[in-house]
Amino acid sequence: MMSGKSTGGTNGRVEMREARLEDLEAIVALLKQLQRATSLSNPIEPAVVRETFRAMFESPQVYRNFVAVEDGRVVGLLSLVLYRTLLHAGGTALINELVVAEGARGRGIGGRLVETAAEAARECGMDEIEVGTERENRSARRFYRRAGFDRQYVLFGREFDCSEG
Repeated sequence: MMSGKSTGGTNGRVEMREARLEDLEAIVALLKQLQRATSLSNPIEPAVVRETFRAMFESPQVYRNFVAVEDGRVVGLLSLVLYRTLLHAGGTALINELVVAEGARGRGIGGRLVETAAEAARECGMDEIEVGTERENRSARRFYRRAGFDRQYVLFGREFDCSEG
């Protein structure tokens, strides 16, 4: 597991580290901010986030969650999935969620979270890192281009109505 790394921020030092159970309240708040920036409408339930986080924590070979902490406050989250494919000998890392608190944006925290995730992916033997974002989310697309991602694939999605039996 990665140890925390501190880098200078505008208002103080920002530490990048693995997320912990005690970060969950802040993580839920960040997920609600992310939800407002997307077309997702499903409710963010703290109990469900806690259950999912615990399950992810038990499988660090597949799931890694990183937070940015500034002055003792969680100001960013990146959730990473590591998986094997038949075409990539090492495997693929996929950024599932990335969000920086509204008051902390524009200071490089998101880019540092991406670099932290890329370093973790390389340490785990992955040979690529990918991310998807909504077509309409132009600011996220600009951010990922600045972070060194290029458009390589078209990702199709199909959601299920989990309320149906």
